[in-house]
Amino acid sequence: MIQVITAPSTEKPKYVSVFLAGGITNCKEWQKEVIEELEYYNISVFNPRQEHFDVSDTSASLKQIAWEYERLEKMDIFSMYFCNDNSDQPICMYELGRNIIRMQNRFPNDWQKRIVVSVEDGYKRKQDVLIQLSLCAPSLFVNADATPYNHADLIHSAVCNICN
Repeated sequence: MIQVITAPSTEKPKYVSVFLAGGITNCKEWQKEVIEELEYYNISVFNPRQEHFDVSDTSASLKQIAWEYERLEKMDIFSMYFCNDNSDQPICMYELGRNIIRMQNRFPNDWQKRIVVSVEDGYKRKQDVLIQLSLCAPSLFVNADATPYNHADLIHSAVCNICN
């Protein structure tokens, strides 16, 4: 059964861990749909989306960003989801690049198996994501017709690939 670790929990993962990176502010709750699709698998999911978060509280922002940083350092699989919503999700592009490098350094032999990138149709900066990835990680598969459900399927496949 899935273990969901939501910010700012200090709970330790029991299984292979996946970080659900992607839009939060002014974005639909795509994380909830991904988690529902994965609920019967032995996967630990780091979910940065908090139910109640006051973005104007600087101490809350510091805790949130520190929580994300720590979990990203410990994850087994990095998942990035660009949703078609009201936000360009500019921080996500930075996080994608940073975590590709992080995964290449931590897992030099199988980093490509440990990164799942999905972009919904209609996402305003879809072409930018595809171009950037073609330049920095041309062999990385990108799910360019994403839904939270097929993103979850790719996460499950990634878990299976690194466990075998």
